[in-house]
Amino acid sequence: MGLMTVCRTEEVPADAALCKRLPGGLSVAVAKLNGSAGGFVAFENRCPHAQGPVGEGKLHGNSIVCPWHFFRFDLATGKPVGMESSVMTLRRFPVTVSGGEIRIEV
Repeated sequence: MGLMTVCRTEEVPADAALCKRLPGGLSVAVAKLNGSAGGFVAFENRCPHAQGPVGEGKLHGNSIVCPWHFFRFDLATGKPVGMESSVMTLRRFPVTVSGGEIRIEV
């Protein structure tokens, strides 16, 4: 797919992820990283454990909790908190911010 514009920076809430469906059907979530000036992360809105809508979970600092099974993922790494050696990681996408737009490499 290449580089795709997902949203504008002001659309991403401070306390939740913004979920979007891209052309082609891929569902992604974008969240702002705490303590990072203008830092955003993008990840597939599908939990690697039970395929739940992880982007709809609650943010706690730089982690998100899957609403289906309460697994917590570190958004900076995609790894489950407390289980960093686990193979269950969020599928993350490289993010570029330019002119107030958030673009991801898909």
